[in-house]
Order: sequence, then C-alpha cells, then structure tokens
Amino acid sequence: MDFSSISGVNEMLFAAADKGYQAFTSRLTNTKYPILGVRIPQLQAMAKRILKGDYSAFLALPFTYFEHHLLRGMVCAMNKEGEGEHLSLFAEYIPFIDDWEGVDLIASRYTNASESYFNALTEYLSDCREYAVRFALVALLSNFAATPRAGEIVRLVRSLTPCGYMEKFARAAKSPQRFAQNAQLAGTIPAQDSAPHLARQEPRLGGYIPLSAPAVCGSATPPCGYYVLMGAAWLLSVLYLTEKSAVLSYLSDPAQDPATRLKTISKILDSFRVPTDEKQSLRALRSQIKCE
Repeated sequence: MDFSSISGVNEMLFAAADKGYQAFTSRLTNTKYPILGVRIPQLQAMAKRILKGDYSAFLALPFTYFEHHLLRGMVCAMNKEGEGEHLSLFAEYIPFIDDWEGVDLIASRYTNASESYFNALTEYLSDCREYAVRFALVALLSNFAATPRAGEIVRLVRSLTPCGYMEKFARAAKSPQRFAQNAQLAGTIPAQDSAPHLARQEPRLGGYIPLSAPAVCGSATPPCGYYVLMGAAWLLSVLYLTEKSAVLSYLSDPAQDPATRLKTISKILDSFRVPTDEKQSLRALRSQIKCE
C-alpha cells in the first residue's frame, strides 16, 4: 500500500468509498472538501498503517478529498511522538479544518493531561477561528473534564461565551485576513502574498488542491460560531456531573449567551446520570432563560 503518493492515497480511498455513506456524511457536515464516503473505522485502520512507516512523507502530500483531510488529522493525533510534535502538527492542521468532524476526530484521539497542553488549549480558546476554539473545547473535554482542572474550565468557558460572542466568528469569517487564508489554502495565492501572520513556518503538511469537476460536499449550513456553541454546551454538560454548583452559576447568569445556556441544559437533561428532581429544576431554569 503506497501512502507516499497522491495516486496511492486516492486509490485506497476510492476503493473504500461508499455512496450511501457519502450521502449520509454530506447531510451532517458543512465541509467544502469533496466527500467520497469512507467510514471512520476504515480511515483509522489506514492511519495505523501509515504510522508504521514514514508518516511525514504522507503528511507532506497535498490533498483534495475530505477523507484525505480526516486521515491527515488522525495521523497528526495518533503518532507516538512527544507533545511538541503533536502541537506543531495540530498548528499546521487546524487552519485547514472547515467542519466539526475534522476537529472531533483529532482532538479526542490525542491523550495528554499535562500543564503545557492545558495552557496551549487555553490559548486556542481566544482564537477567532471557530474550529480552533472547538478543537480546544473538545480536547479539554477529552483530557481535563475529570481532573481537578474542571472548575477552572468552567471559568474559561464563562469568559468565552458572554452574550453576543458568536458575532466575533461571523466577523472573522468575513475578514480580509480570513479571505487571504482561505485563498492561500485553496492555492489561489502563494503563502508569501497572504497576511504575514498566516504564513506557517516550515510547514510539513501539504496544501489543498481544489477539484474542478462537480463533487458531493457538505450541505449543512449552520450559522458562524454554531460549533463553538455546541462544543461549549457539550463540555459544560459533562462538567455538570462534577462541578454542579459552578455550572449552575453559569446557567443562571444572564450575562452569558442564552443559546449556549439553553443548549447546555438540553444536553444535561439528556443524561441518565442526572436525578429527576434536578432535571425538574433545570426545566424551570430553562423556562426562565427563555423569558429573559
């Protein structure tokens, strides 16, 4: 199996493609990368094979298809190198993410509860890129939600999600810098002509090659910031099990985004680990938030 050439990678992906799964995936994601329809377990098996050889040669390849993009993310997350290698690869991979799946698959596959990783994730929380922030939220959930850091994480989410916070992602998506970054990733302008702070130093991940022919892409159309909202609600609903008073304080705070608070309550109500009497109180709080 040749994972060191574009033709070799595409051959493997095309052979594993499933039209039914392609249609299913396209309804769930908003990616603009062409979708082939390769299932996640198959991609994970490919990633493991890549990691048995020189994975840097694979990562240096440019890509076109959504599944190649996901495969890159898995290789970035599943390699056995140290924290520095992972953070470097994540920093190169994250600018290419344009959907929730490209975040969740990598952020949940790298396990590390170190102080330096926590600090790196808190820096991503202040990023204007929606999927960089979601990466931090999912990674915090996977690695720190069940640690003594839980209370601190609630405070971090509180600082992230004041009323109107989603507007910043809408502004960022329309900014000249974001346009330049998108053009750079699409290959329509060289890196040196884009905003200087967007240029990556010694990148090891290949770029994106647009497909000229019609293709099946993601059809979901969530508003800007939606996946940060969902990530924050998911994280808070899990933290509720160990940091109940802190999360309740967050949910009762009218200065916090009401949509995020309502979605958090919805996710808590879905949990079988929350007693019935607490769910009744949460439903009353939900009604109160809707009347604010």
